[in-house]
Amino acid sequence: MTAVDELPGRLAAIAAVTRDLAAESVIRDAEHILPTEQLRQLLDAGAGALRVPVEFGGTGAPVRVLAEVLIDIAAGDSNLAQIFRGHLGLTEILRFTPPGPARERLLRAAAAGQFFGPAGAELNTTNLSTLSTGLRRSGDHYLLTGRKYYTTGSLYANWLNVLVREKGEFVSAIVSRDAPGVTIVDDWDGFGQRLTASGTAVFDDVRVDPEYLLHHRNPLANDYMEAFYQFVHSATQAGITRAAADDLATLVRGRTRSYPLASTPDPSGDPQVLQIVGEVWSKAYTARANVLLLADALDEFHTAPSAQQAQRILLDSAATQVVNTELAGAAIWHLFDAGSAGAVKSGLALDRHWRNARTVSSHNPAVYKAALIGDHTVNGAAPRSFLNSAAEDLEPRA
Repeated sequence: MTAVDELPGRLAAIAAVTRDLAAESVIRDAEHILPTEQLRQLLDAGAGALRVPVEFGGTGAPVRVLAEVLIDIAAGDSNLAQIFRGHLGLTEILRFTPPGPARERLLRAAAAGQFFGPAGAELNTTNLSTLSTGLRRSGDHYLLTGRKYYTTGSLYANWLNVLVREKGEFVSAIVSRDAPGVTIVDDWDGFGQRLTASGTAVFDDVRVDPEYLLHHRNPLANDYMEAFYQFVHSATQAGITRAAADDLATLVRGRTRSYPLASTPDPSGDPQVLQIVGEVWSKAYTARANVLLLADALDEFHTAPSAQQAQRILLDSAATQVVNTELAGAAIWHLFDAGSAGAVKSGLALDRHWRNARTVSSHNPAVYKAALIGDHTVNGAAPRSFLNSAAEDLEPRA
C-alpha cells in the first residue's frame, strides 16, 4: 500500500478522534484536566506522522492536508492544536536536516507515534536572541544546562527540542524527555490555552550526543520554519473561530427568550440575530481560507525553494496572522450580541474562545508582523526570519 492509499484511512481515523474532542473540552478547561488521553488518540490515529516522509514510515502529506486537520483539532480543543506545534515544527526541521542516524531515528519515532516538544524561550533573558541555556563539552558528548519557559507540549513529549547558542549560532539540542537531569513543570498560568503546559523545563547537565545537535545553517529553511510555526498558530485561530461560530448557532437554536425591541419573539427567526450568526460564520470561513492559502504557499516552497519563495511565505504568514487575529477577536466579541445575557453563563464557557484566541495571538504579537509587511510594501525591505536576523546580529562566542 502506498502513502497515497494510506492517507484517506489515516484522515478518517483522525477525524473520528476530532469529532469527540469538543464533548468535554469545557470541563477540561474549567478543571484543568490535561488532554493526555486525547493527544494519545490523535497520535495513534496518525496525526503526528502526517508530515513524516514516506520512507521513514510517515504519510508525507502536503501542508494543506495538515492545515485541514489542525483546524479540525483546534475547533474541538484548541489546546491540542497548539500542543502539536512543537512536534510539527521539529518534524519540518528534520525534513531539512542532512541524512544521519539521529534524523532517521527521530523521524521513525514520529511515524511510530512518539511526540516532540519544544524548549526555546527563556524568562531570564531580554529576548530569544540572548539565550543563557548552553552546552559544554564533556568527553565524547555535551552537557546541556539551563531553564526554559513557554515549552508548549513538552510535558507530553518523548523528545525535547532545546534551542541553544553554540559559538554564535543557533542549535537545536535533541534530548529524551526521560533523560537524567530533565524536569518539566506544568506552571503555565495564562488565562487561555490553559492545558498546553506552556511552562518551565529545567535541564541539569543533560547528556547530548553530537549527532543530536541540529544546526540552523540553512537560511531558506530558517525562513520556512518561521512561516510554518506561524501557520500553526493561524490554523489554531481559525479553528477557535469556527468553534465559536458552531457554539453560537447551537445557542441561538436553543434560545426561548427574546429582547423587547426585537422584531420577532423567536430568536431563531430574528433577522438581526441571524445576521450576526452569519457574520461570525463568515469570519470563521475567511480565517480558514487564509490558512489554506498559506498552506498552498508552504507546499509550493517545498516544490521549488528559493529566496523569492522564502520572502513570499514570510509575508504570507505575517498577513495571515494579522488578519486571523482580527477575525477571531471580532467574531468572538460579536458572538455575544446574538446570544444576549444568556451567553455569559459560566457553564457555557463561551469566554474560553476569546481567552484562547487572545492567548494564541499574544505569543507572536501581530503588530510586529504588520510592521514587517508595511516596511516591505513601502520601503522594499526584505522580510527576515528570527533565526536569520538574530544570527547576523550575534558575535561568535570565544
